[in-house]
Amino acid sequence: MVSKPRILIEIRLNTMKYLVLSVLSIGILSLTSCKKENPQLGDAPSDEDAVFTYAPTDSSDNIIDFSATNPDMVNIWDFGNGLKGEGTNVHAIYPNAGTYTVTLTVFNKGGSNSSSQEVVIDQTDLSLLDNPYYNALTGGANGPGFKTWYIDSSETGHFGVGPDPISPLGNVPEWWSAGPNDKPGCGLYDDRYTFHLNAFKFDMVTNGDVYIHNSFEGAFPGSFQNLGDFTAPFDDQLNEQWSVVEEDGEATLTVSNNSFIGFYSGVRTYKILEISDSTMSLQYDHEPASEGLHWYLKLRAQ
Repeated sequence: MVSKPRILIEIRLNTMKYLVLSVLSIGILSLTSCKKENPQLGDAPSDEDAVFTYAPTDSSDNIIDFSATNPDMVNIWDFGNGLKGEGTNVHAIYPNAGTYTVTLTVFNKGGSNSSSQEVVIDQTDLSLLDNPYYNALTGGANGPGFKTWYIDSSETGHFGVGPDPISPLGNVPEWWSAGPNDKPGCGLYDDRYTFHLNAFKFDMVTNGDVYIHNSFEGAFPGSFQNLGDFTAPFDDQLNEQWSVVEEDGEATLTVSNNSFIGFYSGVRTYKILEISDSTMSLQYDHEPASEGLHWYLKLRAQ
């Protein structure tokens, strides 16, 4: 009488084990059958895709037009003069005589390829540097050729935020505007930004830390909350580049790589609202743009 229940229990256990194994097997087979093949990325750009042509413009032998042969690629340019560009048809300015190695790098889903050519500029034309924005930012070719700027903490509205797109009030920090010295000790007021006319070099000196929006805390190791946003350790960014693009009556200022100006919001391009020999007002976006913010800075020349 004792053996029957034991046999039944063993049968039931074996049956359950079989069912579990069957379910697992079916699941594995299902996963295997549903597994997709790796997508094909396609071929990397060919040497022909990276070919480019160039020619001087009608206005000056020192302004060169460049054309990539394949407009379907992402075309990134290194003009050999310290500046970079992007696009199928671009131009570069070479005020100083010399030989410049220009490199085009093309990208698609399959990879990248590059080609280089030497561009020879026969004569120096410093008039190409006689630009109001260049003169204000750097002191100009007839001045020191470089200038250092800082956030003007004594000025009301030296830092602020407003809506993007702007309201009928215009380009003003209507949501919040800092009063004099409103953000002390956060890493904003001791940063220095030097614009050089020679090779359009840009130096960002941080004195060890910067001020960043709270959404970028994770991108800056060691950052900590400070006066509403975050202070973050950050090294000097030296020997970077700057450029000014004028279009439709407006000018934008861009700095390269990891450098930036003032409070970090994820961007490195700034709309120049006003500029003189001693003061500069900037407006810039927030990344991602869906945040709907414009930031504002007022700087003073040192």
